[in-house]
Amino acid sequence: MEQRPASENTGDAQKQPEIILSPAPSAGTGSVVNKICPNCGNVNPLESVYCFKCGLKLPDYVNQDKKICIGCQTPNSAIAQYCYKCGLKLPEKLGSVVMMRCAGFWVRLLASFIDSILLGVFTGIISVPLMLHYFGNLTDLSSLNSIETTSDSTFWAFYFIFTLVVYIVQIAYSTIAVGKWGKTVGKAALGLKVVKPDGTRVSCWRAFGRSLAYQLNGFTLGLSFLMIAFTSKKRGLHDYIADTVVIKTN
Repeated sequence: MEQRPASENTGDAQKQPEIILSPAPSAGTGSVVNKICPNCGNVNPLESVYCFKCGLKLPDYVNQDKKICIGCQTPNSAIAQYCYKCGLKLPEKLGSVVMMRCAGFWVRLLASFIDSILLGVFTGIISVPLMLHYFGNLTDLSSLNSIETTSDSTFWAFYFIFTLVVYIVQIAYSTIAVGKWGKTVGKAALGLKVVKPDGTRVSCWRAFGRSLAYQLNGFTLGLSFLMIAFTSKKRGLHDYIADTVVIKTN
């Protein structure tokens, strides 16, 4: 059989088109060749940005085997139950990109009603000594002529102290509950949580500012609460001032 010279073989090899094969994904690296839509389960090409079937924006392929936090979008381990960054409960689906669900007007009103009952009982217990002191002073009056003057001054002093105690209790309660846990008792009962717009936790100082801003709603006779029903992220006046949102966690 006739053999070609080595130089001729080399020349022919150089003229042939080069074929580059991409390496197959390794099972140990967690690489994937497709993007799976977390909404409809459709398999999309790796370079896809949106699912061509349902239109949902697809997650980064490197995070398809992780749980994505609905608040801060941080990737977490597949076995994690809560986000390590902001503490929110993670979705069950891997690679899920479900956005934050803002709590509406009625559910927030019910949460405030629950907190109001709790605070009413607590402030009532605190106010009992003040009431006993006030009525005790009235029964100790020695002259009927001084009853009207003394009772008026005592009443307004009692009213001022009682109002101050109510405001202090409300601000302290909201600051500690939101700053430490992100929720009051009422919000916890209904599965709500106060976070920053990016889903991260609210600091104690921000919670304190939010509590102060909450008191401003009294000057509007509560009408500023109606902003929750009509704004895009269901935010009230105090939410705008403190830059917070109230979301559903379940």
